[in-house]
Amino acid sequence: MYVCICNAVTEDAVHQCLAHGARNSKEVKERTGMKPGCGSCTKRLCAMVSEWRTASELMDAMTGGPAALQAVTSETTDVPPLTVEVGADQDRRVEEAA
Repeated sequence: MYVCICNAVTEDAVHQCLAHGARNSKEVKERTGMKPGCGSCTKRLCAMVSEWRTASELMDAMTGGPAALQAVTSETTDVPPLTVEVGADQDRRVEEAA
């Protein structure tokens, strides 16, 4: 679906910009080449950036901060189970589906 009809910018293009480090609507506009037009896209674009940031902050809170990326190789077989906090003093182990 198009976010900006004047500049033919799609939701996918916006999501790619956000995934590659754009932090606000101004950076998304610069990276997608959006030029001033009718202005009807501004509200939708700001909402998309806000949703992305909220989701990113939620993931950081759930995982204890931004995770460092590590290469996954075929030699990596001993992966510990994921622990998710359920309550103040409770842990629940999530078993990997095999």
